[in-house]
Amino acid sequence: MKKFTKKELNPEEQKEKERLQRKKSFNGLTAKEWASLSKNVWNDVSSPRVKKHLDHGATFPEKLANRFIQMYSGEGDLVLDPFLGTGTTLEACRNTNRHGVGIELNERFIPYAKEVCKQSTLGNSVNLQVIHDDCRNMLNHLEEESVQLMVTSPPYANFIQRSVEDRKKTHKTSLIKHANKSTVNQYSEKEEDFGNLGYKEFLEGLKDVMTKLYKVTKKGGYNVWVVKDYRDTKNKIPYIEFHSDLAKIGEEAGFKYHDLIVWDQTGQRKLVLLGYPSVFYTNQNCSFLVVLRKPNGN
Repeated sequence: MKKFTKKELNPEEQKEKERLQRKKSFNGLTAKEWASLSKNVWNDVSSPRVKKHLDHGATFPEKLANRFIQMYSGEGDLVLDPFLGTGTTLEACRNTNRHGVGIELNERFIPYAKEVCKQSTLGNSVNLQVIHDDCRNMLNHLEEESVQLMVTSPPYANFIQRSVEDRKKTHKTSLIKHANKSTVNQYSEKEEDFGNLGYKEFLEGLKDVMTKLYKVTKKGGYNVWVVKDYRDTKNKIPYIEFHSDLAKIGEEAGFKYHDLIVWDQTGQRKLVLLGYPSVFYTNQNCSFLVVLRKPNGN
């Protein structure tokens, strides 16, 4: 029987093959790039934290945002971050030739985000915009079905306040604060700040935001939420499955629960004793990347 072997392409043929693949795929990726980005556990997206990240205390890496944008949008698409913070999502938009808009409630983060817009190296080809407002008002700033991709990490209810208090007492000399170089700062004292709400009120507020996100997201567009589950052992709640609660809210708004990616942060965080010596708890050294998609309507 004749044995068939795969034909080796010369450089020009390979280049043309990749060009056709990029033209065919909605996000401009080749088949090889598409496959390489399809891992559902990520441990290679951390990046150094600078002053503005420490001032905020809960930013995600630019490399993480870059990957989302490459996976779920194409060049020239509009990317939204409704909880912009210091502007990481806009940095990623600038690097990947996407238009970006971010909404941020707290004025102390606005200068950081606006500086990102000033640093754009792509001239007029990319439009980056910072809006100082409550994201509940996003329909005042965005047209319906204009956003291809939403990327954000929301404030975790009153988790910040509880963490600040915890660092002052239980973990004031622990590895969480020192070896892990973990900082926690309350964003503001504003009543409308999601970071100042109890968990139940927080979820109710997210329902409102999710409904509006559904309206501004294009058919077939994506929403990516970077979140962590957590514990409330002081109130005898050993585990709060935030990523699942968030996905349910998204489905209620009309999105499809499209994917779940685990961001493994073990390499950046040392293990500490939790519940010792009476109750054994594992360290929450990962975040969940909840991917929602608006149906195409086909």
